[in-house]
Amino acid sequence: MTNRPVNYTNINYQEEGATYIEGVRGVDGSDNVYISGMIVVNSSLTNGFLYEGPLDFNGLQGTWNTLMFPGDDVVNTSCYGPNNLEGGGVQLVGSYKTTESGSRTLGFLYEGPTDGSGAWTQVAPNNGDTNMVFVHSVMGGFAVGNYDTKDINAYAFIYDISTKEFTEIAAEGAYSTTLYGIWHNGGTSYTLAGGCSFEGAGDVSQAFIVDWDSTTKTPSNWKMYQYLNQNIKSVVTHFEGITSDGSGGYNLPSDWVSVDPSNETPVSTAGAFVHIRRNEDGTFSDAEWTELQYPLNTVTLTSANTAYENNILGLYVMPNNNGGMYTISYCAEIG
Repeated sequence: MTNRPVNYTNINYQEEGATYIEGVRGVDGSDNVYISGMIVVNSSLTNGFLYEGPLDFNGLQGTWNTLMFPGDDVVNTSCYGPNNLEGGGVQLVGSYKTTESGSRTLGFLYEGPTDGSGAWTQVAPNNGDTNMVFVHSVMGGFAVGNYDTKDINAYAFIYDISTKEFTEIAAEGAYSTTLYGIWHNGGTSYTLAGGCSFEGAGDVSQAFIVDWDSTTKTPSNWKMYQYLNQNIKSVVTHFEGITSDGSGGYNLPSDWVSVDPSNETPVSTAGAFVHIRRNEDGTFSDAEWTELQYPLNTVTLTSANTAYENNILGLYVMPNNNGGMYTISYCAEIG
């Protein structure tokens, strides 16, 4: 593990409910960022949101927009990855629920002004024969996510926005694969990040990073990771997104769960800032890990949800005075 200093700042939009940050991207031609997520109003209503402003949240400068997938029966909207839309405006991907869909989650793509008045499109892989669809990230004309069917969990997909075509991608030997991040390197070159699960107690779950070519539709340079690069299978590790480090490598948010190997039950959960370089031959290096733990003794969980430059945005959880739990968003700047 690297011993890099971490500076934590709270991020919480107080006007409506608990703020859950899910995505971040720099605004083209500006020092500002887009931050997306969801606001939990109550047990039956969740709104999406988009923030545009500085990453420094002292005084909560910037503009907050509450967003909802259009429809009278929509009861839940969660905004994940934001992206700059060519010609101005923003792209957003995420998920939503309706009274008709019930517990089934539907995927979406939004394109237009930051106030939500643009075009909303349902993203439905596998001809819509899905139980759950999550669209996590968008960049360079493609979006990535995963879906379940009635029989099998976690198919990962790449969605071509212009042609509305889906390309499935799976880690070799895995029974489930999820994609949470996409980064456009330029031209037809993309780098993707997520996680995959394997059968049996010997292989629990691993994070991965992989290159993908949008012309040939083929992946290359697969590399699997576990927390602290440990050669053990008792830790569940997943990459939650990806961003450039500005030097040909990548910074990634990661969540990891330690597991009791005797019964495969979770023991503890935490987040991490992960740095991966490019080797001279184009492959990926081993990861450098910086553990994230919000610095309060009462915090029971710290997650890493998204990355911007050397910043991780996520959530931490702590008890409240009523016997329940607070969920608060934070930004961690890695020194």
